[in-house]
Amino acid sequence: RNLLMSAGLVVLLAVAFALYARSGKEIARANEMRYRSLLLADELRQSGDDLTRMVRTYVVTGDPVYKQHFQDILDIRDGKKPRPENYSRPYWDLVLGDGPPPRPSQRAIPLLELMRQAGFTEEEFRKLAEAKANSDALTLPEFEAMKLVESTGPESEANRARARLMMYDDMYHQAKAAVMGPIHDFFVLVDQRTLDAVQAAESST
Repeated sequence: RNLLMSAGLVVLLAVAFALYARSGKEIARANEMRYRSLLLADELRQSGDDLTRMVRTYVVTGDPVYKQHFQDILDIRDGKKPRPENYSRPYWDLVLGDGPPPRPSQRAIPLLELMRQAGFTEEEFRKLAEAKANSDALTLPEFEAMKLVESTGPESEANRARARLMMYDDMYHQAKAAVMGPIHDFFVLVDQRTLDAVQAAESST
């Protein structure tokens, strides 16, 4: 009888341990998803800031390397160019002129696809689509400013001055805010959803 009771106790302990280990894995998985989701959300914000810095540098210096960096940032985000390793870490701030890239690249994949794999909700994607559309619209005056910098002839100096103004006037700041506003809302939605997932996993232990 004692042997049966001991065996039963061992089985119960084994089941309890298995359930505890499973709950621990669920918590770890929820935390990992939360971390990855926030990194991807921040990447969208960072890409917008990097684009602004590159176009402003180009219209001031006229150095074509910054125009190329501008296009590279767009192409990486859209999956048209290989994605650098650990792209969520500082990258473009470490790219100096036409020097070597800070890190090697991996396969090309759109940021949108990475977000889809991360399990963003329909509402989160709506905010993402709004931010992405506004960001794409913002590239129109940015490309126009770069074209003005490249103009020649008697109006070239006036065109360069106009290009510089375009990158700092109220219209540009309003367009920039139209990109960052939905990204802010996107952050709030992702943060709350993933926090709820973590808390739900913790409460089940």
